[in-house]
Amino acid sequence: MESGPLLGVVPVIAQAALETTIEAPIQRLAYGGEGVTHVDGLVVFVPWTAPGEKVRATVVERHPRYARARLDAVLEPSAARVEPRCPVFGRCGGCQLQHLTAVAQREAKTQAVIDAMERIGGQPALGRLACEPASSDWQYRERAVVSWCWADDELELGYHHTDEPDRIVSIDRCPIVDDRMDSQLPTLRIALEGALRDAPATFELGATEGRLALRRLPPGSTQAALFADPVDLARYLACEVQEKTDIETTWGGWSAESRLALARDAPRLTSRFRHRGFDLRCGFDSFVQANLSGADRLYDAVIEAAQPRPDARIIDAYAGIGVITCEFAAAGALVTAIEANPGTASDLRANAHANVTTGSVHVLELPADRVEWARPRPEIVVLNPPRGGCPKRVLAGISASSAKRLVYVACDPTTLARDVRRLGTGWTLESLRAFDLFPQTAHVETVAVLSRPQR
Repeated sequence: MESGPLLGVVPVIAQAALETTIEAPIQRLAYGGEGVTHVDGLVVFVPWTAPGEKVRATVVERHPRYARARLDAVLEPSAARVEPRCPVFGRCGGCQLQHLTAVAQREAKTQAVIDAMERIGGQPALGRLACEPASSDWQYRERAVVSWCWADDELELGYHHTDEPDRIVSIDRCPIVDDRMDSQLPTLRIALEGALRDAPATFELGATEGRLALRRLPPGSTQAALFADPVDLARYLACEVQEKTDIETTWGGWSAESRLALARDAPRLTSRFRHRGFDLRCGFDSFVQANLSGADRLYDAVIEAAQPRPDARIIDAYAGIGVITCEFAAAGALVTAIEANPGTASDLRANAHANVTTGSVHVLELPADRVEWARPRPEIVVLNPPRGGCPKRVLAGISASSAKRLVYVACDPTTLARDVRRLGTGWTLESLRAFDLFPQTAHVETVAVLSRPQR
């Protein structure tokens, strides 16, 4: 069977390299979605493959301990292989696993977590760990960021190319984005293209790149933010797009080296919505899970693991807008919530004030590595850090505190495993659960529970 990830279309990579052809069986998938095989003792990664199938591939990158290859043909397909739904799968960098059944995707994510915990975390076999479904397979993302580039009087709007990150793969629709938000992408494209074409000459547009962020918090309408350099261009584009589409749009500066942030004079586009029985406020610059319905499984796991009770002292670090904080306070706990982003901390305070009638909430608007972890005398610590995990100082502060139970929510199993190892032998890994919040992608969420004897 001659095929690539699209059952007939083979992706072409830009770089020429060692053109060595191999035929080999795919043994498993690595974290990130690439197939793993071994040739002459060398580990070879082959994208767009499935465990159990035999492939022909061309080596394009060689390193001392591993190589990467381009998939040329699937010689013996796996029963786990399916036709991808997206026409640009294999080129667009947004999804890695659309060519696999949902069951096979979760099996791959389970193995990725186990491999990370054993190889990096030094943890023994994890028994019956199985990645749990937590989402619809399609149209689940309620928050997304797409890239745009204006060059030669043409607009490219989409995600970055898998093999050529400097290129943008244009899209009109995205099958994992909320259908109501997704249906507005063509309208936003037309409005942004018109605004760029009609931009005042003072902006001196050449090849210009930026970002378009979208979100829709049920049951509300779509909101957008445009990011560009200079920020005055972003403001102009946002105002034009909002006028042409009636979609609330804010703005901010952009550079490849910095995270997206709203301009100081830009509206926050605060949304109000009800979730898990709480009336919540969330500005556009505040973090909220991209898949709220799937996040409920994650929140339930955290509450079950933390076992909050009246007067229990809990630190909720990287607290965001405070969903878990409010859950703990509703159980009567005394919560110290840590959140460094000023806008998000403002939402956190507002949400605690609006929803907390039992327990208490004290908000620390500080980076987690500047917190004196021992002062609140915590019994339980909950961590939900960004993808890069926790700084060493945070882990040392927790270990020096009175906490005897730690619930760690992670969106990258490799950084979770690293941080579990850094915590040291004083902590015991009690349980680990994995959740598939983002089907069709290689991302997996985990909730690890660690404990130590009473101090």
